[in-house]
Amino acid sequence: MGNVHVRIGEHRTKNHTDADCPSLNGKQDTYLGQESMPEDQAKEQGLTACQHCKR
Repeated sequence: MGNVHVRIGEHRTKNHTDADCPSLNGKQDTYLGQESMPEDQAKEQGLTACQHCKR
């Protein structure tokens, strides 16, 4: 498993393989950026895989 991108701020429920995913960068009023982390760590935080990202 590799690294995934996660949203910083509110509405953080998914992890993303595509850093340009609209679901990751959307909701600009609550978007505070993104960070990268190992997929295992994202799963431990309860984040599930985004269905919109290209795998």
